[in-house]
Amino acid sequence: MDRYVALSVFRRVIECNGFSAAARDLGYSNAAVSKIIKDLEADLGAPLIVRTTRSLSLTDTGRDYFERASQLLDDWSDMDEAARASSREPRGRLRLSLPMSLGVIRLSAVIARFSARYPHIRIDLELGDRYVDLVGEGFDLAIRGGELQDSSLRARKLMAIERGLVASPAYLEARGTPEVPDALAGHDALIFSLAASPNAWTLQRDEVRETVTVQGRFRANNSLALRDAAMASSGLAFIPLIYARNALADGRLVRVLPDWSGEPQHLYGVYPAHRETSRKLRLFLDFLVHHLAAPDGPVGSG
Repeated sequence: MDRYVALSVFRRVIECNGFSAAARDLGYSNAAVSKIIKDLEADLGAPLIVRTTRSLSLTDTGRDYFERASQLLDDWSDMDEAARASSREPRGRLRLSLPMSLGVIRLSAVIARFSARYPHIRIDLELGDRYVDLVGEGFDLAIRGGELQDSSLRARKLMAIERGLVASPAYLEARGTPEVPDALAGHDALIFSLAASPNAWTLQRDEVRETVTVQGRFRANNSLALRDAAMASSGLAFIPLIYARNALADGRLVRVLPDWSGEPQHLYGVYPAHRETSRKLRLFLDFLVHHLAAPDGPVGSG
């Protein structure tokens, strides 16, 4: 048995959450992938994967084996990468997890530029708002907001995102324009359901902070949906202003209480500690920092 191939196939089965998906990704037949996993389990004398008709899961032994195999494969890739660094273009795979809205609006265009600049690096991109297990699921990097909680991870600050209140001119004409934060309580709020306190909006101006309890008929777990609802005159949205940049520029939305904003959210590139020496990861982080610093960077549609 080729142990490197077996470990690579095992890892991809778990990352793809299925034998068929892994086979398609690797260019193998389903039968070949199944045989490799069966042979690996037989050689180890322990089951790694629990198979059902609709899903699969790892045994306790399989979970530990997956994490250690992933680190071993990453270290192997980094070793090869370092050996090639002096004479060849960086190559290999980067598996990335990005938040949906920011990925669509800003980051996907930057990643496309990176891919064009480094054609031998294969990008495996997952867009979504779930909190991925970087080590357990084999990701090289996740883009996250807030402070780093896990000491086994490393983080690099990428940018700060300003949040503010926006509404359509038609909504404000019909309902009036709030002049102070307390006035927000009398308006239809478009609620971000994933916030720690969805109905509590905290605004700040200089050193002054005010928290207002708001109510609304529309809730969503995606800021782009809230932006679109605001453009449809459904209420006031408290969202990252990067998502509303085009609509603010062409007048479909206007700032409300422009002297007040939410506490800036810092965005980080988070990665496992053992990936710190990866040349392709360092190149990608450097590329992100450089391009996200540009004030007129791509913002997508909207």
